[in-house]
Amino acid sequence: MDEFSPVYSHQIEVVNSLSNYFDKVTVLTGKLGICQVASNVKVYKSNWKAGSRIYSSFDFIALFIKLIIKNRFSVIFSHMTSTQAALISPINRALRIKHYLWYTHTSKSKALRICHFLTNGILTATLGSSPFTGSKIFVVGHSIDSNLFIKRVGLNFPILNFVHAGRLDPIKRIDYVINSILIKKLEYPEMTFTQIGMASSGRYLDYQNNILNGSKDKSWCVFTNSLKRNELPSKLREFDAFIHACDAGLDKSLLEATFTGLPVLTVNKQYLEIFGSWNLENKGLNTTLIEEINGLLSLSKKEIKIELEKRYQIAQRGFEIRGWASRVAEILKS
Repeated sequence: MDEFSPVYSHQIEVVNSLSNYFDKVTVLTGKLGICQVASNVKVYKSNWKAGSRIYSSFDFIALFIKLIIKNRFSVIFSHMTSTQAALISPINRALRIKHYLWYTHTSKSKALRICHFLTNGILTATLGSSPFTGSKIFVVGHSIDSNLFIKRVGLNFPILNFVHAGRLDPIKRIDYVINSILIKKLEYPEMTFTQIGMASSGRYLDYQNNILNGSKDKSWCVFTNSLKRNELPSKLREFDAFIHACDAGLDKSLLEATFTGLPVLTVNKQYLEIFGSWNLENKGLNTTLIEEINGLLSLSKKEIKIELEKRYQIAQRGFEIRGWASRVAEILKS
């Protein structure tokens, strides 16, 4: 619960949107920073430390038990916290308290296996966002606030300035993004790339430093720290297109860029399946960033505008936060 978190700042939006459907909401978070929550929401922090999982687990469970004694919860919703959800799932099962987990990643961790077995269900964005299938999997879309990520008017053309917003971790493959643009710069020397966000933890500093050191002689590569969430949409709208290379799940950053009206270039199969590819010759979901860039640059300004409007309408129907909150609340109250 921190507006400045490069990964989890949207958690505040999730809490406030769901609070409209309940009389009282108690939030147990690992980290508490600057956040504004609805009047019926109370927030408690467990000070979870990634480097000391055993002690953090005991502290988390102890605080959870105190809260559950104080409040007879009707339902518990674990959001992007499979480890913590696994820790409390036996307690919830024993007390017969409904418990659901939100999870959007294709990896099948040990904690997720426990959650799948002991919780009432796993909510996810798309069928491809969960490694499990079956009656305990609920597909509800994503939760993007269109009042924050406002669609821009017009289109920057020609498209030369690319941006990516997200953590500078290996899974994001920023090296692949940079190399792809570098190849296209032979044809379009004015192309630029900006990365918004740094490594999410110390274990990824080597990857980050390798990227930064390798880009020292590339004046067209710009790296900035993460922005406060309410500052990100206006910053994104300064660029021509959003470029992305992670294929681990339907990344929220792809949808946020789509809501702002940016052309999104990605190799993410879930995004391509829903929104389509700029590579018109691509009949499947296998494409490269070079092919996506080539496909986008081959289109006229009018053709790109038509495609962007189509993608925006798809995003509004399936991934806007008000519809998401309504679908989630219906499941939690069932």
